[in-house]
Amino acid sequence: MTPPQIPPYVPHPPTQYKLDYAPLIVIDLSTFDRSHEDQVRLAQQLKDAAHNTGFWMVTGHGITDAEMNRQLSIGQAFYKEPIESKRQYPCDFSNGSYLGYREPVRFIADTDVKENHEALNIAKFTNEGCRFPLHDFIVPFADEIKDFQLKIWKFILKKLLILCAILLELPEQHFVKLHDYAKKSDDYLCYKIYHPRTDEQTTCSLSTYVDTDFGSMTLVFSGTQTVSGLQIRTPTGEWKHVKSIPGGITVNAADTLAMITDGYFKSTVHAVHRPPPDQDKFDRLALLYFLRLADDADVVPAPSPLLERIGWKKETREAMTATNEGDAPIKGEEWMKARVRAYNHRETIESTNEPEHFTYRGLQVQVQY
Repeated sequence: MTPPQIPPYVPHPPTQYKLDYAPLIVIDLSTFDRSHEDQVRLAQQLKDAAHNTGFWMVTGHGITDAEMNRQLSIGQAFYKEPIESKRQYPCDFSNGSYLGYREPVRFIADTDVKENHEALNIAKFTNEGCRFPLHDFIVPFADEIKDFQLKIWKFILKKLLILCAILLELPEQHFVKLHDYAKKSDDYLCYKIYHPRTDEQTTCSLSTYVDTDFGSMTLVFSGTQTVSGLQIRTPTGEWKHVKSIPGGITVNAADTLAMITDGYFKSTVHAVHRPPPDQDKFDRLALLYFLRLADDADVVPAPSPLLERIGWKKETREAMTATNEGDAPIKGEEWMKARVRAYNHRETIESTNEPEHFTYRGLQVQVQY
């Protein structure tokens, strides 16, 4: 099917304000395939970012700005569709599914301020196809979306998972097998748009909310997304901006990867705040990819020789051990559905009436900050 003509994505002018940026490590993947020694070197570069910051940048990945912009143009065109079209396949949070269209209907904390972002989450394509129906508008673009998703896996995620295994002195394919692209999982490509706030909606901190990501890794294609707003909370408790760099992709470890590395990899608290004044009237269109464990993967700590040698033991391992004694381990699909259902199937977020932690079969993660 020939895709319809759609307007190209044109980045907004970058901010002229001097922002306080986090000093993120940049991993150049262009050297990954040269030798095992280069992979070991890259893994060591990743160590501090994965363990302490939880965020880093990748360059040299082989995905062009033109390819990123094409995907952003698809997302941009989707959000121009009538609301009835966008609602064709909504996210079914009651059943723990993040796939489909997410409408901004929840209230932030105990106010009358609603979320200001929409999202379209497109499940990965495997040989069995896409596990969730595609909106009619998206169907003509399916082949190029499929190709883009597969590039993300081959060019970036698979390599990063190998580096994570090398870092923890595990067999190189350990994490690759847990996230096997050919297996069923809730990986998805996300087109997300943040709409401008009015001054009345941003007079207090309740105009946004902070969180960590649910899965294993999140990629933010930030190289051509020039509207500032993404911030992370540093190990010292400061909030700092994440800067876009040409050709760069922002990567962060997420909760499940933290759990299966016994907390050694950090799932960092982050938020999208109001852009600086010279950008705060722009829509902030973002392109992301969320990596999940395979549905049938066990949510258990990796048997890392490094962690054993340094005596690294956190509550995650103790909770998993207690949970799994005499019982089958929690599976990737089971954990993710329970987490999505609990966190998203509600009318408010960041409410003082909500629990600070989410607990499921003995596993616990913080969800309120």
